[in-house]
Amino acid sequence: MTSPILAMALAAGLLGLAAQPAAAQSGKPRPKAPAGASTVTLLVTNSRQTDLVQLQAAESGSVSWKRVLGPLKAGKQAEASLPRPFNCRVNLHGPFADGQSMDASDVEVCAQKTLNLTD
Repeated sequence: MTSPILAMALAAGLLGLAAQPAAAQSGKPRPKAPAGASTVTLLVTNSRQTDLVQLQAAESGSVSWKRVLGPLKAGKQAEASLPRPFNCRVNLHGPFADGQSMDASDVEVCAQKTLNLTD
């Protein structure tokens, strides 16, 4: 992450995941994707002042990144189709045209269907 402000805004405004314990630690079962679903759709809003180059996703714990969204202009929205991860949790990475990037770990995409990228 090249911007601490982006990291804080992403964590707070995106999902509030920083305050939530991992399912394995809390003893609660992890939510599963709907039966039969092969992808999960995430609505991505680029609220930054610069264009997103691309968005990549990898199942949490994996190093196998896949491009799930191409360029997204500042102020625009688009849907990203992510391969359905077994446990619904993914890591996200997105570089921006200004050289900064965003990273979000262990995002629960089966319940959280939106991603708002902010400065």
